[in-house]
Amino acid sequence: MAGIGFQLRRLTTTRTFTGVFTAYASAAAISAGPWIISIISLMVLTWLLHQTLPGDQIRLFTASVTHVYAFALILTGPIQIILTRYTADCLSLKQTDRIFPSFKGGILLASSLSALAGGYFFFKLVPSPPMFAACAAGLLVYVSCIFIASVYLSALRKYYGIVLAFAFGYGFGVIAAWRLAISFGITGAMAGLLIGHLVLFGFLAICIRREIRTSKGSSFAFVRGFVKFPDLMLCGLFYNLGIWIDKFLFWWLSQSRVQVAGALYAAPDYDLAIYLSLLSIAPGMAVFILQVETDFSEKFHTYFETVNQGGAMSEVIRAKSSLILSLRAGFNRLLKVQGITTALLVIYANELTSWFHVSFIQVGIFRITLFGTFLLVMFLAMLTVLFYFNDRKGALLCSFVFLLSNGLLSAITVMQNEAWYGFGFVVASGLALFISAARVNSRLDHLEYHTFRIQPA
Repeated sequence: MAGIGFQLRRLTTTRTFTGVFTAYASAAAISAGPWIISIISLMVLTWLLHQTLPGDQIRLFTASVTHVYAFALILTGPIQIILTRYTADCLSLKQTDRIFPSFKGGILLASSLSALAGGYFFFKLVPSPPMFAACAAGLLVYVSCIFIASVYLSALRKYYGIVLAFAFGYGFGVIAAWRLAISFGITGAMAGLLIGHLVLFGFLAICIRREIRTSKGSSFAFVRGFVKFPDLMLCGLFYNLGIWIDKFLFWWLSQSRVQVAGALYAAPDYDLAIYLSLLSIAPGMAVFILQVETDFSEKFHTYFETVNQGGAMSEVIRAKSSLILSLRAGFNRLLKVQGITTALLVIYANELTSWFHVSFIQVGIFRITLFGTFLLVMFLAMLTVLFYFNDRKGALLCSFVFLLSNGLLSAITVMQNEAWYGFGFVVASGLALFISAARVNSRLDHLEYHTFRIQPA
């Protein structure tokens, strides 16, 4: 979107260390901020809580937070993608005064759904102290609100506010949870984390309101998108459910699963390994988002401006060639950065994981899932390109294949021994990448046809 894209372009052209570093930090915060920082924060907080709480309470706390993030992503996935399309249309039509009302409507819708889901799950299905259940349900509400707010982050020009908000919000939450756990036990830990997320959401909401000052229209105008673009809604659901389906299967079916409390399960061998491997996506996603929001975005708009202004076919072909070259450069850079990151992590897995006191089995799963994460980043990049070219059917197909294959293959590996853990995720990510890459290549080969053909309303 225009705001952050303009700022990232300005930063990268300065060629200073501070400018380039801030550009990559902003791109990382936008593309993987909530995901990555939440994993790191939870790991740090778990280490701190081991000095205060008994092991069974720590398991209840970490399993609850993990389920909160899983539910939040699945519940808000369809809303996020519809809001993204709505805000993009508002920017395209120069109706920016309709963006902030959609933010308010999205927050109301997401918070209502997450409050219902969180209240039912933590009060009815998880035996725990009432105040702990209330704080866990509240955490689900605010995590969902943060995911909705993340849709609008790319419209902000004050890029440094994004990075500072995430760092301060999660840092404050970790410290508050640790300190309150000393006095109030597990309920205090959950309350502290809830306060941290409240602070983070407050900062993001203030940044968004300051950036988008005008406000006009219905807060729920975006809801029509669920009817107009059901394929987009399903993409958001299938992709996020696909990310979590293997974890659910390991929680419910694996031989190493642990029943924490009621419907709350964990799979210690798989959970830590997959979460550590997911941390590796930050470098690749930052590089690709930076390329997309700077050079590729310019080439993309230049191509369609050439078409809309009635440019000669030779000009259209030149613009298409520049677009393809930019996209190829972005994927090459992503391949190099993510490939090197994955290779280093695989080689030094024993040394790095020794900090977390993981077992031999977990190191093996970590190495396997690193390859799956590498393929997942490439798939997510391809999916982003499909959305750029409005290939909603292709994106829906790829998201569904990812969900279905990850579910089926992970179910098969769960029934085997630990040596097979993680292979379902790897193969599913590879299959989704293969199909999405074929779809992107086909779209580029026939770009002129898709550009000039009559589009349905």
